[in-house]
Amino acid sequence: MGQKAKSVSLAAIMLLSTLSALLVAAPAAATQVVITEAIQVVDGGSTSDRMSAVSSDSEGNVHVVWSRSNQHLYYSMISPRGETLIDATQVTGAGLHKIYHPDMVIDDNDIVHITWADHSGQHKIMYTALHPFNTAMDGSTTDDGTLTAIDDYIVAQHINNRDWPAIDVDSKGNVHIVWQDNYDSLDMFFQQPQIYYKMLQPDYSVQNVVVLFDDTLLTPIIGHKGHPDIVVDANDLVQIAWDDTRGGKVELVFVVDTSGSMYSEWADVCTVIYGGNFQSGGNFQGIKPMLEEGNMTVYETIYGLGGTLPGAASQGNCAQHNKNSGPRNTALGLVNNDDSGGLRTLPGTVYNGATYSGYSGEDWGPGSNWACLSWKDAIGNVPGNPPTSSDHKWNPNATKIVLPISDEGPKDGDPSQQADDTTSINEAHDNCLNAGVIPVGLYGQSYGGAGNIESHMRDLAQCPNGVVSTSARNCPGTSIRSTDAGGQTYEFPSGTGGASQMQLLVEAMVYISTNNSREIFMTVLDPYGKMDNDPQWVPGQPGHTTLGNGYAEDMGRGSEGHLVVVNDTRVTIDDAFSFHPSIGVDMQGNTHIAWMDGRDYGFEKNVPYEIYYTKLRLQGAGEWDGVPQGLSTYAIKRVEDTPISEVEGQQQMPQGSSQNSAYPALLTDPQNNVHIAWLDFGNASAGEEIRYARLNATDETGPGETALDPWNSTAVTSWSSFKLGPNQLSKPSLGQPPAFSNDLGSGAHIAWSDTNKCSDESNGGPWTICYSHVLTGQVDIEFDAGETYYHVIEPGEQTIYNLTINNTTPGPKDLVADTYNLNLTGMPENWTANLYFSNNHTAIFDDTPIFLEGGEMARMYLRVRAPSIYQANEDQLAYITVSAISQKDPAIRSERLTLTLMDVVHGIDLDTSHRMADVEQGQTAIFSITVTNTGNVFDTFAFYDPNTLEGQQEWLLPFGWGVDFPLQVSLDPGQTVTKN
Repeated sequence: MGQKAKSVSLAAIMLLSTLSALLVAAPAAATQVVITEAIQVVDGGSTSDRMSAVSSDSEGNVHVVWSRSNQHLYYSMISPRGETLIDATQVTGAGLHKIYHPDMVIDDNDIVHITWADHSGQHKIMYTALHPFNTAMDGSTTDDGTLTAIDDYIVAQHINNRDWPAIDVDSKGNVHIVWQDNYDSLDMFFQQPQIYYKMLQPDYSVQNVVVLFDDTLLTPIIGHKGHPDIVVDANDLVQIAWDDTRGGKVELVFVVDTSGSMYSEWADVCTVIYGGNFQSGGNFQGIKPMLEEGNMTVYETIYGLGGTLPGAASQGNCAQHNKNSGPRNTALGLVNNDDSGGLRTLPGTVYNGATYSGYSGEDWGPGSNWACLSWKDAIGNVPGNPPTSSDHKWNPNATKIVLPISDEGPKDGDPSQQADDTTSINEAHDNCLNAGVIPVGLYGQSYGGAGNIESHMRDLAQCPNGVVSTSARNCPGTSIRSTDAGGQTYEFPSGTGGASQMQLLVEAMVYISTNNSREIFMTVLDPYGKMDNDPQWVPGQPGHTTLGNGYAEDMGRGSEGHLVVVNDTRVTIDDAFSFHPSIGVDMQGNTHIAWMDGRDYGFEKNVPYEIYYTKLRLQGAGEWDGVPQGLSTYAIKRVEDTPISEVEGQQQMPQGSSQNSAYPALLTDPQNNVHIAWLDFGNASAGEEIRYARLNATDETGPGETALDPWNSTAVTSWSSFKLGPNQLSKPSLGQPPAFSNDLGSGAHIAWSDTNKCSDESNGGPWTICYSHVLTGQVDIEFDAGETYYHVIEPGEQTIYNLTINNTTPGPKDLVADTYNLNLTGMPENWTANLYFSNNHTAIFDDTPIFLEGGEMARMYLRVRAPSIYQANEDQLAYITVSAISQKDPAIRSERLTLTLMDVVHGIDLDTSHRMADVEQGQTAIFSITVTNTGNVFDTFAFYDPNTLEGQQEWLLPFGWGVDFPLQVSLDPGQTVTKN
């Protein structure tokens, strides 16, 4: 890897200080970038500004939106020089809001389109459009009414939750929005989040939208889907990526109380897993067969505490799954179709680090401890080897969950809340946390109520708090004991608990079972193919069909009037967790995706993550006829899954750092380069930092290490603070990527939230919004060898400054070529300045294009002429600045200041032919006086009027004497005149 590119002051790039050279650091050859010093977009005072989005318009201005204290959405506009054009302005209407995860895009007419989630009341996905060029851009705050082109429009609002909207616009200016939503009209998916899509046509004349496609369900299948991203390609095809539990694996280990009070629970746990009839009535398909239909694998083993199972284990829904034996010797899933452990006995558990030999039928605390130690034991072995004679053999690649079920205390049953109960829970909590096994407690109702048991289970699933409480735990994470184990607790109703309580349990179990490892999926839509070729299409209808027992996507060829031309296609095939995809499409039609992936560290959710990247070619990988089963993962790959962030491995990291790299954002530019930004935790001194990497365009295929040019990530930030938060890497689905947008060239705009003032200075607690510009082009105006910035001339004279313009952008000279315009500013009145090429003395005007390849230089000269001898009056310093500005991106610029002093001299010389004359009374004496202008400007010399008292005194006239002489004389420099 090459050296890091140094951060450069935004002001230094844009504004040249007097007598100073441009403060641009030489970038590394591998990074080919210069990153401007971060600026604070707004000082919100005591308010907290987070969750930003950024974009740029056709003039290179930067637009930023963010959530202020989660209550309102704010907007600001910044010029390419870093000057505020529109100060922070609230763009959401009055009322209560909870603003989350805004996204923004700007269309070809410089209309700003914004979407966000509003979590106040019934969750909503919102949309607004702004026309900032209709308001004053003088650095002041404007108002929502002046800015708004389309006021806050509700995209989606139903029961349940929705979040993570993403937005893009097509070539016709129509708007495409995707989001994740826990709602489905048939309530088939147990409130598991699905991916929805909507297409809007803005009607600015009435400040409203026409709905072209209403809420369209893209993923009508059970499982968790989340964090969608969207891009519209050059052909107005819509590509959408998200993370999905399909293809994931989960292993459920139940540790079940075998006392007599648990008879009905035994029957119902089999029904929940395998399907059948509940004791309280009602039928359920079963989690295992349901998720198999959703392309998810569930491994399960139901352990009965003690040496025997109750009679219910051999009856009803349990009978065919009872193995009548102890733990297996091999893990599930190692051979095909071996995916069920069935019902088994658990004769030995672990308490206080040793096999517990007492009564074990209700020892769900030591039993949970045993299950976790079976994966990672006290000395760190994986798989673990607890002190019992037999261990549970976990599938190494599955998400691991242990589920104790009981209505009594965790150690020897009731009474609960005894010292040994607390010890067993503390031990199990710590070992499950260390092993990465998620504990989920299922408590039953006992004669004294369930409060004590629920409290024990919350201590296990979250963290012990030392008191009996059914409230959610506050787990600060300052120690193992105080760290959240990542689980939850639910009531397991008895057989008389009723259908509604059992339905709640089923929903909880579906959530647990589907919250397994994620894969990255994508789909392709052709909305204009549907609209143009389906005679039955009418605006405002969903793009899917709701049937009596499910949903049907509109799959087929766009040319034949279908919406979904490529159905859900799996991008990753790996058992580790993959989250937060970001998608882009280049000018050649290739698809690029970045995401965070834990595959280098294991298969648990709370392992470190790295930033991964892949390049796909969907065209040619199969017929786009809807592809119901999706395109082949292997056929679409051009560049294989490649870690872009540094993979530190399992080494011990310095205090204050970790291996984590998370929450990526990806862009492609007009030259088909790929830009990725993310939050990185590998720098101990900074703690958290925003990093950036650029991947050069390539036609090579295969592993990224060989298909891609060498790359290096660059730190955008250098100070120690919290960024893009609050985030919690133990819950990676909650974090926020940097705001990321193209500039007008091959660079990028980055914004993020920060607890510092975008520098080493703390912001005192609240979050603020920071912004930097990644410049992938450089131009330098320099003085030629031997030239100086300071010249002195006299009125009417001219001087020449010899200059060079240099394209100093590193990289292949043809790829980094650019065209520039030169401008002159700062000329005082009556001065003239012109630029000329040195080789042919041709004049250079403001619109003269200067094309330079990388490393190329052109010589020129600046001719400065001072005001004429008739215009000049006093010394004057001309601050004339020569500016070079890139045509592709006005932020790529350089300025060189010249200082020209016009030295004005005023001078007069008087001479006479004789000094004395004799004269009689009443007669006149004549003296010839020669007046010479010894200065360097045209000047007028005034003489005192002898007819005034002041004049008589200055002429030293005695009483009665008089003088006759001109009152003023005007002379050119050096001119002489004789007056009598």
